[in-house]
Amino acid sequence: MSRLGLGAVVVRLLAASRAALPTVAIAAALLAVLSSVLAPIASAEDDGWAPPERVWVEETGQTVDKTFLTEWRDNMGLIGDPITQELKERVALDGVKTRERTVQYYTNLALVSTYDDERGDDWNVRSLPLGIDALQRDSMRLKNVTLPKTDKCKGFSDDECLYFKDTKHATKLGFKNYWEAHQGEQLLGSPLTEEFVAPDGWTTQYFENGVLLWKKDKGVVPRALGKEAAARSKISTKGITQPNDVPVYAEALFSPPQPVVEVSLPQSPGPQQGTYKEVVVSISQQYMWAYEDGSEVIESWVSTGTAETPEVTTPVGNWSVLTKYDSQTMEGTISGQYYRVEDVPYVMYFDNLGNALHGTYWHNNFGHPMSHGCVNLPMDVAAFLYSWTDIGTAVTVIP
Repeated sequence: MSRLGLGAVVVRLLAASRAALPTVAIAAALLAVLSSVLAPIASAEDDGWAPPERVWVEETGQTVDKTFLTEWRDNMGLIGDPITQELKERVALDGVKTRERTVQYYTNLALVSTYDDERGDDWNVRSLPLGIDALQRDSMRLKNVTLPKTDKCKGFSDDECLYFKDTKHATKLGFKNYWEAHQGEQLLGSPLTEEFVAPDGWTTQYFENGVLLWKKDKGVVPRALGKEAAARSKISTKGITQPNDVPVYAEALFSPPQPVVEVSLPQSPGPQQGTYKEVVVSISQQYMWAYEDGSEVIESWVSTGTAETPEVTTPVGNWSVLTKYDSQTMEGTISGQYYRVEDVPYVMYFDNLGNALHGTYWHNNFGHPMSHGCVNLPMDVAAFLYSWTDIGTAVTVIP
């Protein structure tokens, strides 16, 4: 997903209703207007944008912070999801003395921080040698398997085969391509065997830090050595509740807003239901307007449902505010995935399917679909709407 190029949320309040608006909303409006007049070309730096240094991974309930975050994002397919929090362990690595280091276990590997080591390379993150341990542990299972001897890439071109003098083994074809695409020297290390067909039918190759598997209908996949190692060591893999100041991981969080020449606000559609107060949300424009007695009082960029499935689609239609909560923990299961968000503020449910207008503290990507079906609002806009709406206030969602 890409971020909207407008940076900060734009809020415009009309003079006709100015007296009824809270100070925070008026300040936001003045800031938006001044920004469009005095700084027509905005940038991520101008808006104070910075990527998060820590994220919470919804699938496992674990966080990844700046120590391992970049490496994980760049090689997610190899490393897998985080399954523990960061730990302190005494770790021995080649070329440096054993000492306590920061370690985090992932599904397929275990990452270790080497920021303070002088190793002669620029790798600040490496992998624990789980592949070496796995080969030793699997020796009985493989005792009836004749492991092939190396042919030092005989009959293969340089593009097809890579030979390692330190371990006297080579990696070829699909395994070689996967190794090179996922920082193999740093994360997987050198091969410990040639590739062979294991008793389970998988073509297998052991590396110092991991194991790669291949089947014709599956492609190359890493073995879950991190999960195996954590279980053997009885390390807790229980997830934690999402911290209030840590966003749910989404790659869109790392894409800076694109600079724009002018802020062009969507055109107001006007009231739709003919009631005294009405909130109108546009799915296509990711924008919201509120009207009182036919006059616009507030407008803002919003984030509606991602619409990847019917369950996460914001419903189009004529609705009204049914219930309101100052704050509420939202949790449930959508498409088999459990979610839980603590202390969602300014909640205004508008249908019986669990969709609401509410404040959003965990992202600033308004103007782009981000939700499970609710309408995500900037915090100041949500605070104003919460105080302005009554039970029964019309809510209209248009395409």
